[in-house]
Amino acid sequence: MKKIIVIIILISNNLFCQRGELGNSINNSFIPESGKYVISGWVKENQAQQVLNYTSFIRVTITGVQNPVNVSFTPNGAIIDGWQRIVGVLEIPVFVATENPELTIALECNNASGNECYYDDIRFYPFNGNLKSFVYDEETQRLMAELDENNFATFYEYDLEGGLVRVKKETERGVYTIQETRSNSYKRNE
Repeated sequence: MKKIIVIIILISNNLFCQRGELGNSINNSFIPESGKYVISGWVKENQAQQVLNYTSFIRVTITGVQNPVNVSFTPNGAIIDGWQRIVGVLEIPVFVATENPELTIALECNNASGNECYYDDIRFYPFNGNLKSFVYDEETQRLMAELDENNFATFYEYDLEGGLVRVKKETERGVYTIQETRSNSYKRNE
């Protein structure tokens, strides 16, 4: 169901901007305020045999500080349509003005069979925040999916005329159809 995109990403200090209270910008980098943050995403591994859990993970490191952070978040829960969710809470410590923190988020493929891994819907946001995402078709600009605050999708399917025909909801137990519509236009013979 999810669009498969191979993502090899390393978000480092070059992609972030320095937080305000440290004053001047250091290499145009950003480190979030201290506090709790949620990191989540989905991983898919090409496995030779069916497995119950994937072994790939998301690693978050903070270096350049007195107490470095190195945390790995592993997939948990059921594998849904080949994808398994990764979710965890990260505590970012308070930094001293003399420190030069660098935050790195790495998507690490630890597939035992040596095949590739796919990542999707990676999120990083404050613990007391709420996040929804929307996916639109590139050509028609129709809403194709809506990802809720738990990073589960609601999928929207359309007929050739652009009418909504099916709504599916992704849950911890799989994907279920929650709405289906059929329509027909009557043609008169004249």
